[in-house]
Amino acid sequence: MRKFNGNLSLMSLADLIQWADNSKRSGTLILSQQNRQKKFYIQNGKIIFIWSNCNGEHFGDFLKIQTTINQDELDKAFSDSESLGLPFIGYLLSEKLISRDHLSDVLRKAAEAVLTDALKWDTGIFEFIDDLPSFVLNSPVILNSAQVLLESVQSFDEDQLGNQIDSAMVLKEIQEHIQEGNFELPPIPDVMMQMAEKIEDPNISIDEIVACVTDQILVSKVLRICNSPYYGHAGHVKSLKEAVVFIGLKSLMSIVTVHAMSSFSPRNSAEIKKVLQHCLVCGMIARDIARDMRGNHELAFICGLLHDIGKTILLDMLGDYMLLPEAREQLIAENHAEVGYLLAEKWNFGKEITEVIRYHHTPEKCTDHVNLAEIISLANAMADLNSQPDEIRDMTFTSLELSQINVDDLMEEVDKLDQEAGEIVK
Repeated sequence: MRKFNGNLSLMSLADLIQWADNSKRSGTLILSQQNRQKKFYIQNGKIIFIWSNCNGEHFGDFLKIQTTINQDELDKAFSDSESLGLPFIGYLLSEKLISRDHLSDVLRKAAEAVLTDALKWDTGIFEFIDDLPSFVLNSPVILNSAQVLLESVQSFDEDQLGNQIDSAMVLKEIQEHIQEGNFELPPIPDVMMQMAEKIEDPNISIDEIVACVTDQILVSKVLRICNSPYYGHAGHVKSLKEAVVFIGLKSLMSIVTVHAMSSFSPRNSAEIKKVLQHCLVCGMIARDIARDMRGNHELAFICGLLHDIGKTILLDMLGDYMLLPEAREQLIAENHAEVGYLLAEKWNFGKEITEVIRYHHTPEKCTDHVNLAEIISLANAMADLNSQPDEIRDMTFTSLELSQINVDDLMEEVDKLDQEAGEIVK
């Protein structure tokens, strides 16, 4: 098996596609940029299949949108085709799940979308391997690579022109909506409302409170948190009632909140899971810091768990706008704390949590709960895997006790906590 690789800044994607087409190469062209990856399966210079781990670019997503095939049918088709050693596309045709013309059209649109997005990459690496996996070999659907490239380049040029014209105007419009509070916040989920009402009743029993939680996915998530290595109770917490006794009602409410937010924007589910994974790590670190300071570690965990809920709202809100990734990230970074604060106010989270959500990046602006906001600010920085240790050590706090926290000891645990959180939110 032969392969060669290089940098996309030295050899462009367009050049690679043209080279494969002109030389009638067969193999897999792999593009990588940080945690994003795309694959173009090429036979005799023609594109026969594509794969991408980028949100909204899975071939199955295109099939579900443009055909009547559902997820169960897709899963079965892939499993059956793999076990039979047949090309996935060929299996779809043989089972008459889709016509050849329709399938060709869906594959072409998917290839153009994946290619158009890849043309936006200023950096990244490529690798071409003279090998094709069995599930794409001898595909009955073959795309004209030159035509797909031409359509993708035209779409890319149109997107770039549109972004240059509209980006500043869109950013200004969104910023004004946020500053004026002129945007729709989701209503509080029924399960949260029911639990909040029962928690306020001094005569209510734990059994009556946990009876509100009927979602088995949520129950399993609560139990996974309680039984995670972080808590050191692996396998000991067997029921929701035991979990409440172990972590407390307020912590249960915060987990219910995070679970509700995880399904708020299906079109951004992968990004929202990353946000919630970070929030869980932040909550765990904040709990450890508060415990070392002999503070309210349950409240610290809750604030850490909820500090970035504004991002989930913005991810859904910005889906209605065409924005460059850099502009989108900047908007979320600059406004998520304020949006999270507005949601916390609407959902009656309480002053401590609401204020910490608003000021977790600027704890010096906090009026009543500076110490808690500083704990979350530190935990947030530590939970960010891109943070540099020296930057974290250089953070200053009004609390002498917080300034004396051994950051290095906590930092050693972050990777392990991130893995645990990833298992919990998946």
